[in-house]
Amino acid sequence: MARSGEEARDALLDAAERLFAVQGVETASLRDISIEAGQKNNSAAQYHFGDRAGLVAAVFTRRMDRINERRLRMIADIDASGSNDVVLVVSALAVPLVDYVTSNNCWYARFLLRTEFDHFAITVKNALPVSMPVKELTNRLVELLADLPPKIRRNRIEQMMTHYIGAVADWEWERDRGATRLTPAQLKQDVLATSCAILLAPTQVSSDSVTQGAHHDA
Repeated sequence: MARSGEEARDALLDAAERLFAVQGVETASLRDISIEAGQKNNSAAQYHFGDRAGLVAAVFTRRMDRINERRLRMIADIDASGSNDVVLVVSALAVPLVDYVTSNNCWYARFLLRTEFDHFAITVKNALPVSMPVKELTNRLVELLADLPPKIRRNRIEQMMTHYIGAVADWEWERDRGATRLTPAQLKQDVLATSCAILLAPTQVSSDSVTQGAHHDA
């Protein structure tokens, strides 16, 4: 039975999410994605999405729309409480992604991790309206971390973003391999704790601390 246009589109998005995650955004070809999606027409991805940028935008937006529904509610709750602090802002960033990924069988976190290191994908994502809640939250972190030197602050926020996306992506891999992994609740708590630690860590460590750590490892 021939697929409807919507079914074909969903199959292409599923295939693109997986191949972009495995091969890289600029390595996976539109032809390979069409074949992976089971399309008889090898140009199906181009037909539905126009070009690579259109397909990347569609993959990014499809799930991020759902994730942002939760994110926007959490932002509204922060504003209503008047308690704008690092833990609450990081929670609004990370928790919606953790909850979505641990509730859905997908490759989305792995796709997001790939896009963190791909200039083409970054350019596409940053131009999308769906990226605005993340920008809003990172801007709040800039204000909350105003005591840090600007370059350190920027580096901390970038590290934190890569860290929490990477942790969720690794959880996805472990799930698909059938490996022992953290429960969703444990993953959420650990991601929050480590992400906040990155942002709030001291700007310097003493040589004594490094030496003690080395002795402990030994």
